[in-house]
Amino acid sequence: MTVIPAHPAPLVSRRQLGAALRQHRADADLSLKEVADRLLCSPSKISRIESAQRNISARDVRDLMAIYRITDPDVQARLTRLAEQSREALWWAPYNLDPAYARLIGLEGSATAIYEYQLGVVPGLLQTLEYTASIVSAWTDDPDAVRQASEVRQKRQESIGRDTELAFVIDESVFHRSLGETTMHGQIRRLIELSESPRITFQVLPFSAGTHQGVVSGFEILRFADPAAADVVAGMSDVVYLEGVVRPSYLDQADEVEGYLRSFTSLQTKALDRQDTLSFLKARLQH
Repeated sequence: MTVIPAHPAPLVSRRQLGAALRQHRADADLSLKEVADRLLCSPSKISRIESAQRNISARDVRDLMAIYRITDPDVQARLTRLAEQSREALWWAPYNLDPAYARLIGLEGSATAIYEYQLGVVPGLLQTLEYTASIVSAWTDDPDAVRQASEVRQKRQESIGRDTELAFVIDESVFHRSLGETTMHGQIRRLIELSESPRITFQVLPFSAGTHQGVVSGFEILRFADPAAADVVAGMSDVVYLEGVVRPSYLDQADEVEGYLRSFTSLQTKALDRQDTLSFLKARLQH
């Protein structure tokens, strides 16, 4: 079982630290070039630190706090702690994952809520090992690659925080896809088991719902603690993850995220409720 960290995952800590340093630079009324000149580096380095595209050394953190004249001991301690956490080892590092996928894992591990809609497959956070292997085999016939992908997905599920709110809507078409009776029945039994958990909301969107806002693509919304109620350094914006055929993408503009939240709420309204979803799943076991 993967150990659940008591603090945000390293990638999230890096993102929080970058956002905090950007705000402190703005408060100090300094440009990227001005800071870079004082730190004896390129402006791109400061920009990449602020956008969480690169890690930061303890020395750079100390130097930036001096440049920004951050003297509050509590703020200094928080920034230093985030820097330390951002450099901690990642459990997925040995797998050499695509950076975009690694980012998703890091964000999921620190989200306070995850809302996901899928119209083609069962969401990764709910998949059995056998189901994952069947899906991954569409991309590769390398048994080692399939095994690794299944293993990573299993650990990804285990790394979700125990208090994270989870809500899923799955299109009915997912359950009509032929993956082998044993594989699909095993997956359905897993979903029935998970649907009984009080922290998981799981719904099936039936064909009878007609046209809806999810006919274009699936998506995953990752929500974080309200910055107004959290540590000023720890506030993070919500993110939408879109898994493309070639490469995935992320949306973090407030209006974009809000649009997807509205769509997800609409899909939940059209989907079967908990009891009807459970009845649907049990009926599919008879096929």
